This record gives sequence, C-alpha cells and structure tokens, in this order.
Amino acid sequence: MITKTTMAMFGVAAAGLLAGCTETIDSQQLRTGGISATLEAIAESASSTTLRATLKAGGDESNTYVILGAGDRISATVDGEAVEMSAESAGVYEGDADVGAGGTEIKVLLDRDDDDDDALNNAGTLPDPFDLAALPTDPVPRGEDLTVAWSPSGSGDDMVLDVKGDCIFSKTFDVGGDPGTYTIDAGELEATSSREPESCDVDLVIRRSRKGTTDKNLDPESSFELSQVRGGRFTSAP
Repeated sequence: MITKTTMAMFGVAAAGLLAGCTETIDSQQLRTGGISATLEAIAESASSTTLRATLKAGGDESNTYVILGAGDRISATVDGEAVEMSAESAGVYEGDADVGAGGTEIKVLLDRDDDDDDALNNAGTLPDPFDLAALPTDPVPRGEDLTVAWSPSGSGDDMVLDVKGDCIFSKTFDVGGDPGTYTIDAGELEATSSREPESCDVDLVIRRSRKGTTDKNLDPESSFELSQVRGGRFTSAP
C-alpha cells in the first residue's frame, strides 16, 4: 500500500522538507500577487486525501518560503466540507480529508487581512481512483521487461511512473494518456554499480493527475495539481 513515507521519496508528499540554503518571509510583508502557491491534492486511496500548499516569494523555484502572519490564513473545502490546514514546515501547510473519490471538488482558500486581496478561487476535481495490479513476487532481472498494469484505465488524465531503489538510479517514466499498462523495457533500470551489481527492493509509484485552476490574485507561477497515487514494491536483480 502506498504510504506518505513512500510518496515523500518521489516528491509527492512531505514536499515541505527544505534542502539547501532557504529563507523565510512573513506574509504581512507581501501583497497577494507576490505569493506563489504550489497547491496539491494527493489521494492515497478512495477515502484519503492529503492537501498541501507550498507558499513562496519570487516564483515557484524560489528558495524563500512565506510564513503566514497574523491575519492571514489558509484552509480548504472538500465537497463543501471545511478542512483545516496547518503548518507542516516553514511555508508548507497541510490538511487531511477522508474523501478520495473521483470528481471530488477541492478548493484551497487563502484569506488575507483587510489590507490585501484574498485568493479564494483555487479549485479542481480529483481524477478517478485506480488499483495497481500486483507486482512480481520473484526478483525481476534488469535485463528483462517489466510490465506494470492498473485499472480502470482510459481516464484521459496524465499518468507518470516513478521508480527508486538503493541499487538503481531513480527514474521517471511519462506514460502519457491512460493506457492501463506500461512496460519498463529491459535495460531501462540501470544499476548504480557496474562492477558489483546488486539486488534491492524498488519502490514504484504511479500517479494519475490533472490540473486545477489558481486565483488570478496570486503570482502567475502558482499551480494546482490533483492526483490519485498508488504504489508497490518489487525486487530488482542484476
């Protein structure tokens, strides 16, 4: 079963873990148009969704994170029900909802104090959930094809597959469309050591995603992605 720990490995959960040289700024020092909001709704199952807002100043690739000061607040609604969002780390706010069905409407609301514009028109709907077929229980040689399957398919949403393991280089595969299967061709998973190739457990995560809309009052680099995420594990062998 997919977990938040596994998702964190691929940057689809716990995205607030800050690396390198970062700075923070109080939101009271910024107009709403100076806040770039990277918004995510990540459904780990048909009954569980994590909401995340990463707030930055200077664009979505900035290393300056926005701390909501007094009078400013971020929250969400999921199918009309209010969801509280609290600080997970500097500039990163999260909340959880016990809903994950396809078509669920999600809104993220940034309320400013009386001196600036609110950003209440961040909205989107979750794609349909899916199940990942069981992965092989026997070790899979890297010199052989590995076919990944899921159902139902044909949603038309974007599908992306990530793999990560200690003995291979991490890799992302853009599946495109939603065909229901994807084959990782022989040799596409590369060992980190050519002299002493090893076997290791590999985490595989597949995402079905679509874009939502963001409020025009925010920085134009703001974004909203809504995803269904499923994962499994297999053993990769030389």
